[in-house]
Amino acid sequence: MKYFLLLSSLLASTLFAQEPDSSSALFSMRETERNFARESVKIGRNAAFAEYFAEKSILFTDKWITNGKQYSNERKPAPVVLKWEPEFMDIADSRDFGISTGPWEAQEYRPFTAPLATGYFLTVWKKEANGTWLVLLDGGSETPAPLNPLHSFSSPAGSDKAVKNTPVQNVEMICKELTIRENQLLSDWEKDPVSTVYTSYLGLNARIQYKGHLPTTNHDSINTLISSLNKKLVWETNGSGAASSGDLGFTYGVLRIKGDPGETKGHYVRIWRKQSGSQWKIVLEMMNIN
Repeated sequence: MKYFLLLSSLLASTLFAQEPDSSSALFSMRETERNFARESVKIGRNAAFAEYFAEKSILFTDKWITNGKQYSNERKPAPVVLKWEPEFMDIADSRDFGISTGPWEAQEYRPFTAPLATGYFLTVWKKEANGTWLVLLDGGSETPAPLNPLHSFSSPAGSDKAVKNTPVQNVEMICKELTIRENQLLSDWEKDPVSTVYTSYLGLNARIQYKGHLPTTNHDSINTLISSLNKKLVWETNGSGAASSGDLGFTYGVLRIKGDPGETKGHYVRIWRKQSGSQWKIVLEMMNIN
């Protein structure tokens, strides 16, 4: 899926809150996102998704997880326009793998109508060998209406600069690392489902995007959100992906209630970052809980 909150943390010294260098991979990824959004309004959501999604891509729908390109090609058109805008982006050292998040709204194909729904999206991008950016994964959830109509864009400091001599790592092995790390989080949560256990896996300025709540990086707000989760909530990992530079990756899957494995309660996406010599940490988590 593709609402806005101006977070004070976006202005922190670790973030770059001005226009990225126009020659950078970050700028190219952002412009692709913006063109994608324009195409959604111009030619329709389904056609735009089919154009910008990779052949092997993940989309969360009423069926929970499906092939994004195939689903978009086969989906029946609806008289709804989907609009969005990137608010925050991050990019791997390899500069060919990144994430974006920001506000979205769905509106009828009639002018001056109130939004049918609003929320936040989370997209994972991959640059192909020919230089084209395509969507690997797209998810999101509904949130309240924005409190502030202003909009800004930010990214980590230095993310619009080239990284020299980036080592190429085995992506399959990186994904195994991410799965092990995620299973460790699940195991610790099942033993002691308290916010301090959960937050020990979060990175600095981690963003939490839960259905029904505006995104936040505020420590107290995150603790409150995690404390409100069902103590029997567990996740079932369906897959993962990572940059060849071994510093940015994602996991995704469905949410269930322990003891009731037959009922799906929603879906999730976690964006993980790893600094040299450190553990993988969650830098962005999106949960769409029913």
